[in-house]
Amino acid sequence: MKSEHGSTEIPPPSMSRSASKSIERVNTFRFRPTEDSDSGDEVSRAQSNRKSSYTTKSSGACVHCKSLKVRCEFGSGENACRRCQAGNILCQSRSRKKRKAAPTHEDLQERAHSQDCQIQSLLLQLDQMRMEKKIQALIAHAYPKSSSRGSDDASKYIQLKRGVENSPELVVASYFSPDRSISVLSPPDIVRYCCLYPRDITELFTIFFEKINPFFSILDPELHTPQNLIWTCPFLFTVICATASRYCASKAALYSLAKDFAREAAGQALVDGAKKIDICQAYLLLGVYPSPKKKWVEDRSWLLMGVAIRMALELELNLPPPSDCDEREALNRTRTWLNCYCVDGSHAIQFGKMPMLRLDDYMARTSQNWYRSSSMNTPYDVHLVAYVQILIIMAQWRATVQQENNSEKNLDVVQFAVETERQLSKEWSLWFARYEEEYVRNPFILCYYRANTTEMITAYLRLVVLATGFQDAFKSGISRESGVLRRSIDAARTVIQIMVDRLYPTGYLKYAMEANFLYVSFSAAYLLNLLRPKLLPLIDENLQEEIILTVKRLIHVLGSEDVALDGRHTPALYSKFLVNLLSKYNARSNRRSETPPDGIRFHPQFNDERHTSPPGWPDIQQVGGLTETGAGHTLSEYEPGIVYQQAGDADMDFSLGHFVRIVSELPVNQYNLNADPNVWNEQWPGVSGWSPQFNC
Repeated sequence: MKSEHGSTEIPPPSMSRSASKSIERVNTFRFRPTEDSDSGDEVSRAQSNRKSSYTTKSSGACVHCKSLKVRCEFGSGENACRRCQAGNILCQSRSRKKRKAAPTHEDLQERAHSQDCQIQSLLLQLDQMRMEKKIQALIAHAYPKSSSRGSDDASKYIQLKRGVENSPELVVASYFSPDRSISVLSPPDIVRYCCLYPRDITELFTIFFEKINPFFSILDPELHTPQNLIWTCPFLFTVICATASRYCASKAALYSLAKDFAREAAGQALVDGAKKIDICQAYLLLGVYPSPKKKWVEDRSWLLMGVAIRMALELELNLPPPSDCDEREALNRTRTWLNCYCVDGSHAIQFGKMPMLRLDDYMARTSQNWYRSSSMNTPYDVHLVAYVQILIIMAQWRATVQQENNSEKNLDVVQFAVETERQLSKEWSLWFARYEEEYVRNPFILCYYRANTTEMITAYLRLVVLATGFQDAFKSGISRESGVLRRSIDAARTVIQIMVDRLYPTGYLKYAMEANFLYVSFSAAYLLNLLRPKLLPLIDENLQEEIILTVKRLIHVLGSEDVALDGRHTPALYSKFLVNLLSKYNARSNRRSETPPDGIRFHPQFNDERHTSPPGWPDIQQVGGLTETGAGHTLSEYEPGIVYQQAGDADMDFSLGHFVRIVSELPVNQYNLNADPNVWNEQWPGVSGWSPQFNC
């Protein structure tokens, strides 16, 4: 170590090596040689040599020494550390890791798109898992373990789950696609899980348009084809297949599952919020042909009808078709709206409520000649228009009665009922003449069937009006010669006679709408009510026997295998209801009468003494005193042969709405639908040919 005067300064022995190096660095910094001195040149050369030696060696330990967490020791002029040389290891210097380049905007967009696709794929898988779970629940509901009727369909479902070649959805997608190639669109779920191949779909559509649509006449077979509906409106496609499957022998076991798919499609259509004429028609079909329920109160047909009518209003089907609408589509719009009007009017009459649609609806009032407005009209449009005109008369009658009930005016209900009944009969006569003209041009058996159906509906509506008049006349006193009584009995017998003698022999009765069986059941219940002890003086013994035989023939028809598809079918349920109602008047005396033609011995019992009326329709409550119309009479003043409502008698409601409510409150299983056919035949030997298979 040099001093300030250039002499070497020896550090004291007590100074450590590190301290001496620090003093040396300080002295080097404090005494820099000038550029002209030789010592300065030597120092510069030494510093450059050290700098060059540093550049050949990396800072820090090599890879091997770093792994041992020790420093490298280099010999003079060597590039490898001593430890690596001793271990004969390649001495590699550690290099800094290369930093990744920042992603560009395009890279970020591509990454985000990839993540979105992955999320969508996961959501799709989740939806598929939920759908599979829901399908399994539907299958378990449609085919319980205790039932063997769905075993074949369940096995098909399992095979499809395992991946059978030529699965229905692939075949259908290829068959119904425009270019006959595998379409990217997926067919409705009913195709896959009900194993519907193109031949099955064609068969179901044929059954629907040949045997079901003529009774409702809402769809055009030229417009509503499976090739079109399977992609444009899967909801309507599903409803058509589900409805027709009940009447197809090879697909009857699929009905429960297919109907569940139709209900799922109905709910999904509400969630999606789509508004189309096809969707409106699908809701109407579901309401007119509902699924069997264990209780009538569980039926939700009215809700589906309401959705259809509301959607029709939003689609402006109540207005004339737009000018840019083609001819077939214009007919489709009008036909759909007229069906909505009929469904709304029929529902309002059944449940005693005001209709949703206006009484002065323009399309309904001006539709008298619509059925022949185009060459594309179907042969069944004339029956639709006739029903509309008859319902207009009924709507006017109900509006008048409702208005008079809310006012202080006293309306002669009996006289007004008779006048309305005559107006209905006259309207039917006018349309019967038109039917004959149309039948000459279209001599189809179903056109003849529809004409009889319209006559039956007209007679049923006549009975609804006259039953109201009979109820009012009974309070003030009614006799056998009463016009409203005779007309009501004639109307009720006409309804039953048309179904038993005209409709039943055609073989098409099992395809009829549910409401037709309500009409005839109401008529039979009205006649049976006249057999109660209180009202028996109003009819003679011959008429009593005729009523019994007529109702029993109807029970046989409704419960026969040619009409009732199974124990849950509506005609079978009404037949059991009528059996229970008829049993209230079974013979209990030794009075002799002739044996009915069908071999059933069943006679009403009538004694001169008063009996308490049996509970049920049309009873509603007990009358505590005389009615206002009979308040001026005493029991001794009553004329013989005239029946009055007296104190203690049950007040009766003959309206159709009350009848529907009574029927709706009765559970289906109350009718003992699982009864042994042998027991049934012992109780009713005259209908021994009927052996229903009730599976409720």
